Amino acid sequence: MNWKIITGDLKEAREQIEEIEKRIKRKDYPAEPELQILLEHAYRHLNFAWNTRRVKTKQYANLTHAEFNRWSRFPKEIKIYKVPKERTRKK
Repeated sequence: MNWKIITGDLKEAREQIEEIEKRIKRKDYPAEPELQILLEHAYRHLNFAWNTRRVKTKQYANLTHAEFNRWSRFPKEIKIYKVPKERTRKK
């Protein structure tokens, strides 16, 4: 696994989340479209950390537009666990 890439993307995601938190703390609330962009940036780095975990550093440094788009996506091989729906109670 390419821990250099993983570590770098985790750092970028953390910094983005910390920046959002700082803005909220100082009451400089981002508008919803800006919040979406800021969160997308953090998500992208988390997705990159997983999707590029076995990519060579040289390829990562010279990524194509197609690779950027592919590596930005939520990983298909990760199953999202969901809480089961609650049954409605009869009264």
